[in-house]
Amino acid sequence: MDLILPEIISGGSLESLFYSYVTETPIVLTQPLIPFELETIDFHEMFESIGYSSKLPVQNSQIWDRLVFLLSMGGLIVMPNNIRNARNEDNKIIFSLEDNTRFTVHYERKIDFDKLLSGKVDVYDWFDIKSGSKVQLDYINDKSNNIVNKILFYDSVRKGNGGKGRKDLVAVSRMKEKDLLDFDNSEGNIRLKTLKMMKDTGLRGKPNGYNKFGKHVFYAINIEHTHREINSRYRPKYTIQEIFKLKKNEKEIWKLTKKLLHHKQTSTLRESSR
Repeated sequence: MDLILPEIISGGSLESLFYSYVTETPIVLTQPLIPFELETIDFHEMFESIGYSSKLPVQNSQIWDRLVFLLSMGGLIVMPNNIRNARNEDNKIIFSLEDNTRFTVHYERKIDFDKLLSGKVDVYDWFDIKSGSKVQLDYINDKSNNIVNKILFYDSVRKGNGGKGRKDLVAVSRMKEKDLLDFDNSEGNIRLKTLKMMKDTGLRGKPNGYNKFGKHVFYAINIEHTHREINSRYRPKYTIQEIFKLKKNEKEIWKLTKKLLHHKQTSTLRESSR
């Protein structure tokens, strides 16, 4: 099957989807770059046009999913099912599909939107907090180090971890892909660095009664590693802020959006990953 288009976007980032939405340019999702699910962005009036309210926090992964849905409904996403691989040739992208057929997109002009930063990755280590889960913080930063430069706390969705205010966490690091298996970058070392940052901030484990002087004593903080996510780092052709400035008059995709959405918002935190 062949498809001929005058102009396409080749990308897969949140920025590339927004550019496709604002300019109504077809996009080929050659490499979906789904944002990390706890990553957030400052609210912009543009989000209201795709069904979000400023009264509720918005996660980038929610926006990514919403844009894929809207662009698909508007016929602006070119992404065959069951892709095995894709390759670029002279003014065309050829998809090889799982059923051994091919799908070819011909174009006159292609905008390569996302430049992958070779060998650089963001690493997300997820931990369950076994002792000390009543955390009042949303995050802890350590901008001086790429290894655990941020800890993100989120409301726990684990069964058996009932009680309002109980949280689990994600340790965020920046690494080179070739160094992922080094001891310094191992899950065990990430755990030790995370514990130190929590203790240095004044966090403590479960209460353990009183000492002989009548002061509260506490168990040590205890966290348990559950899994690791690795995302490729990239540089978009335009930032979100630059893309928002392109919006002028309402286009067909915006009119379709109004018909499809009822301005409701739900969490997309992947409970299945817990």
